[in-house]
Amino acid sequence: MQEKITIAVLLACHNRCDLTLTCLRSLQLQSIGSDIQVEVFLVDDGSTDGTSAALAEQFPDVHVFIGNGELFWNRGMHAAFSEALKDDFDFYVWLNDDCQLYPDTINILLKAYRCLVVETGSSAHIIGSAMQESNTGKFTYGGVKKYKTILGRVKQQRIEPDQSIPLRCDAVNGNCVLIAREVVSRIGNLDPIFTHRWGDHDYCFRAIKAGCDVWLAPGYRGSCKANPITGTWEDVKMPMVKRFNALRSQRGYSPHDYKVYLRRHRGRWWRLNYIAPYFKIIVSHFTGKLRPQ
Repeated sequence: MQEKITIAVLLACHNRCDLTLTCLRSLQLQSIGSDIQVEVFLVDDGSTDGTSAALAEQFPDVHVFIGNGELFWNRGMHAAFSEALKDDFDFYVWLNDDCQLYPDTINILLKAYRCLVVETGSSAHIIGSAMQESNTGKFTYGGVKKYKTILGRVKQQRIEPDQSIPLRCDAVNGNCVLIAREVVSRIGNLDPIFTHRWGDHDYCFRAIKAGCDVWLAPGYRGSCKANPITGTWEDVKMPMVKRFNALRSQRGYSPHDYKVYLRRHRGRWWRLNYIAPYFKIIVSHFTGKLRPQ
């Protein structure tokens, strides 16, 4: 009798009850066979909107852990990952609670993994999922590839999915990501040195250094809105001082976290990347326009 494939799905949430429940329903509706066993590990980071009560009522099988409200995405996911690592799963899936997965997503990710094992002879793969706007079909999240400018500055280019084959990447956004056991055995958990941002890309870059491969699965695997710029450092309608404060916040480019990330992964010119957002705020304050990242 064939053993079941075990998957730990990891989420972190905070005060987005409706989105969280919708995401879990899309996971519940995955068209997977009886040979696949899914367990969900979710960190509710101090929600005050009734998220935990709703989860207990509608998804009693979800393993829910309560945070202090200051974990944000990366440390919340690190906490969920830590709980899942107490058991030995075949795969681990990062899942953002603002994503709605298409019904065949898990199957597509597993199929891509099996094909890559045959093609590469390796079982150490990370496979990300591209997301799109539900109403327009516009690309929102996916993969990135590094490249160097003529002066040696390391920059990143966003990668949209191919419709039929996985694409090799340097990193993927953490919206819905399949991580094989072999990767976890080499890399372990997300690095809790990061609070909110950067942890997903840092994990992928470290995995590649450890001999793993990072891919973007074929096609779009779900819908997820792009984060709005209103109220962020990119909002040119806000006063400059408020934009600087937003940039330096945990949801922005937290100075400590951003510095660690850049020094690890963006080459000898990382200081240019560090100051670039501040320069963009000043320029766009007078022009009313923000140049693309």
